[in-house]
Amino acid sequence: MKDRVSAMHQTSRQTPLSFWTRVQKASLCILLFSFFLLSACSGTTTQSSTSTRTNNNLALSPTPGIGLTQQNEGNAQLQAFQQWIALMQQYHGDVTTYQQQYSSDQQALRSASSAQAYTQALQTLNSHVSAIRIPAMKVESMFLFQELQSDASSFGQQHTYNDAYNNTTYPLGYQYGSNGATGPLWLQGELSAAQTLSDYQQAVEDLNMDLTNFQAMMTDFGDQTPYNQVHQTDLQLMKHFGFMQSKVVVVSIIEQAMRVYDNGKLVKAFQVTTGQPDLPTPPGTWWVEGKKAPTEFKADVPPSSPNWYPPTPINYAMQFHSNGYFLHDSWWRSQYGPGTNFPHLDPGGTQYSIHGSHGCVNLSKDDAGWLYGFVQLYTLILIY
Repeated sequence: MKDRVSAMHQTSRQTPLSFWTRVQKASLCILLFSFFLLSACSGTTTQSSTSTRTNNNLALSPTPGIGLTQQNEGNAQLQAFQQWIALMQQYHGDVTTYQQQYSSDQQALRSASSAQAYTQALQTLNSHVSAIRIPAMKVESMFLFQELQSDASSFGQQHTYNDAYNNTTYPLGYQYGSNGATGPLWLQGELSAAQTLSDYQQAVEDLNMDLTNFQAMMTDFGDQTPYNQVHQTDLQLMKHFGFMQSKVVVVSIIEQAMRVYDNGKLVKAFQVTTGQPDLPTPPGTWWVEGKKAPTEFKADVPPSSPNWYPPTPINYAMQFHSNGYFLHDSWWRSQYGPGTNFPHLDPGGTQYSIHGSHGCVNLSKDDAGWLYGFVQLYTLILIY
């Protein structure tokens, strides 16, 4: 159960450095090299403008009237342009125009016979580098989105859950499908709303994270390790995201299980119930945004909605997304674990126990109580 509808953008995600950040760092390194090179030369005897300066066997021959720093700025921008073009090519974008611009810019810099001409050529190059950034990131993000979409669809077609309760067959891994990660409330909506370079950068990082988690889910599907023992997929993901030196709550949606780690060591394991097919639990890397015990959940849909529920007291609630996603107890259930996220008969539960949650991760009261005492604000949550 959750008290609000999921949001479009995943505000709590933790992601690695973007391609744009790496380009910035590469350009900065080149400019810093130029600065130190000039500093090393400034203390030497003055030489004629046609002389060659040598540092560590690297011969640099400045064009008369054009400063070495300016030339190295041009070289740095040419390299950055080349990297953006290579990125676009990698994800099958059309780079014809950009390659022509690169060749033209390179020739203009080489042909410049004065500082003014070089500055004009550099300004044109800078504008071309600026112009390729968003198209390149857009090409990358769309490629990754289609890859995740295709992978999730293929997995769901090949791996299904045949529900005897309502005689319906559901695709497994639906959390990454059109109602989940690749749907309008998450990645699709994020891409549709993207306008700036940072928007696309965030989308690419989120896509890469979901692709990583999806691959882990597929591996976990074939893992016969009991739910209450260490899983290699858990360790691999924690290492990948740099979570080995922290408290981490890991939720395996394919197992309907939670494993709690502290500095890479398994502390506790529970069976859980996650979101039903129409309201899946969002995979991703999150953290505890807030804790409250007790509290009350209220539906934000009218009573006529099939997703409505009466005001519900909750003993232990740990929010992991600001739009109503919690780890919490669900006293109305008596069963947890595989299959409970699909329609099912729960002999000891109420009428609200016959399907999965509204996107939250449900635990028994005792398990939720233990977890509430273990986690703190910003404790990491990894859902795959």
